[in-house]
Amino acid sequence: MSLVSSSQQWPAITPQLNADDLNSDAGRQLLDQLWQQAQCIQLTSCDRLKLCLWQLPAPTQAKAALIIVPGRIEASHKYAELCFDAISAGYQVFVLDHRGQGLSERLCANRQIGVVHRFDEYVDDLALAITAISDRTELPLLAIAHSMGSAILYRYLQVTPDPLIQKALCGAPMFGIPVGPWPLLVRRLSQAVSWVNRLSSSSPWFVPGQRPYQRKPFADNDLTHCAARYHWFRDLYDNYPAYQLGGVSWYWLSAALSACAQLARAYKPKVPVLVVQAGQDTVVDNQAQCRLVNQHQLSFARIDSARHELWAGTDEERRQLCCLLNQFLATPAAISTGSA
Repeated sequence: MSLVSSSQQWPAITPQLNADDLNSDAGRQLLDQLWQQAQCIQLTSCDRLKLCLWQLPAPTQAKAALIIVPGRIEASHKYAELCFDAISAGYQVFVLDHRGQGLSERLCANRQIGVVHRFDEYVDDLALAITAISDRTELPLLAIAHSMGSAILYRYLQVTPDPLIQKALCGAPMFGIPVGPWPLLVRRLSQAVSWVNRLSSSSPWFVPGQRPYQRKPFADNDLTHCAARYHWFRDLYDNYPAYQLGGVSWYWLSAALSACAQLARAYKPKVPVLVVQAGQDTVVDNQAQCRLVNQHQLSFARIDSARHELWAGTDEERRQLCCLLNQFLATPAAISTGSA
């Protein structure tokens, strides 16, 4: 893949739809028709799992490529609106279904439980996907990641000598997980229970309080203030039950907590990274984000009104997010629009 020159002009991404469009048959049909044109590039992981990397129809004379790295529980299809925005701007778009999610192969017979044994398995999968993208295009590559996907992307950038990505946005990143006042104790407990679970040779165990997928009412959600986008996502998972994924296992929790600690111990990536924090986030640890931002002197911005799912936020929040992204893409040096 060719590197970006100092004169590279990244296409500016702007929202093409508003919340009312997500409430209308026409708007929903537009996104559905777009996704029906997506092609699955089937990848085989180093441990022989079948993974889906989705390639969206390329715009005429695409100027750059984009890989979207979803969060936990998310299927690639959930990013159809962002895909539409990016294609309209001139990006060739790819989205990865993580192992155990979306239409990628699940890791145990119970499809509802979120499992991973080593967090670096996600990182290896992302490296495989990016290599597949580089085989298909020489366009400069931008990465946009959300939540768990941000942790995967950031770790990939830390450990990969030639990451083939020129810039990265980590939205609401899972650089830490809220686990109460004794995080080290919870981490040690998750490791111990995972070890016992493995010795028992039984199916992976849910962490207490976790359960199979459920459609929560909008009033009880901690993901977004936008009812239209929330209901679109829930309807999508009702219409495509294969996308559904429930709560986390002890395996996943142990791997994720270890990964969060590992991110802080490793070096700052050479690739420019913008961290965008959701001010009202209760899903991931915002203080952990601030610590890593300050430690690695990353570009940082905060959308005060936003809940966890920035790309599924209100029209105004999505407008702010796109403005921050476009400023980052247009600026060679780091930017900071808020104190971490």
